[in-house]
Amino acid sequence: MKQSNIMSAHAARRLSLVVLVVFSVSALMAQQPDPLATGLGGVATVIGETKTPETSQDSTSVVLPAPEIPVWKQKLYYGYNFDIYYHNDTRSLRKENGFSVSLTPEIGWRLKERVYLGLRIGGSYQNTVTTYSMSGLNAAGVDTVFSTDLRVHQGSWEVTPYVRYRLKTMFDGKVGIWLEGHLYTGMEFPTVDATQAKGTDYEGLRHSITYGFQISPVITYQFNKKSTFQIFFSILSLGYSGTAFRYSDPEEGNYTEYTNDVIIFSGKLRNMLANQFTPGLYGLKFGVQKSF
Repeated sequence: MKQSNIMSAHAARRLSLVVLVVFSVSALMAQQPDPLATGLGGVATVIGETKTPETSQDSTSVVLPAPEIPVWKQKLYYGYNFDIYYHNDTRSLRKENGFSVSLTPEIGWRLKERVYLGLRIGGSYQNTVTTYSMSGLNAAGVDTVFSTDLRVHQGSWEVTPYVRYRLKTMFDGKVGIWLEGHLYTGMEFPTVDATQAKGTDYEGLRHSITYGFQISPVITYQFNKKSTFQIFFSILSLGYSGTAFRYSDPEEGNYTEYTNDVIIFSGKLRNMLANQFTPGLYGLKFGVQKSF
């Protein structure tokens, strides 16, 4: 009887051990997802180590720094400017009408936000017909006044270093009002009919040299990040100009004549106010600045 009780106790302990093992295994399996239930992309845990299929990707994105823009690209700019001038003298004794066109590339450096330094080098073409009224003896020996028309074709070039200061911006910085000061020097080469040039300012003229300085307003409009439209109001310029005319004469040899002018306002504006010229695109220069 006693031995039977001992065997019953041993059997109860074995049963309790089996139940404990089964319950522990069941709890462990309940904590782990079934790879078949979660699909091939599931995560399998083996002895505490987590393994991810090779086809999975890290969800963390890498942000690369923006490329650094070189200083010269931020500061350096280039541009081109176009000028057309039409005039028709209606009041002076020496009638004159014609036109001129010019093309002037430029390059510059943004020294500061408001200060630009630059250089323009360009050329122009002018076609002018001047009617000269002169007195002299006619075929009968009578002193009389007669007129002659002289057509002048003239090419020129000019070098202009400048500094520009921005006075004001408007419309969210799109429009800028600037004051520009520049020096200039250049040469002009007229072509005339020698027989028609007798008794005129162009008789014996070989070339002329121009020089001076000007201060004039400029208005700019930035229509995108790399392009700025600009208008030069040279008609409102202040400054000084001079011209040296180089002549050659068969009898006197070579000689030079000088003219100088202190510009309170440009000669174009003075003539327009005096009703001497009919303006076309009058005293304006248009251009575009481009960033690299």
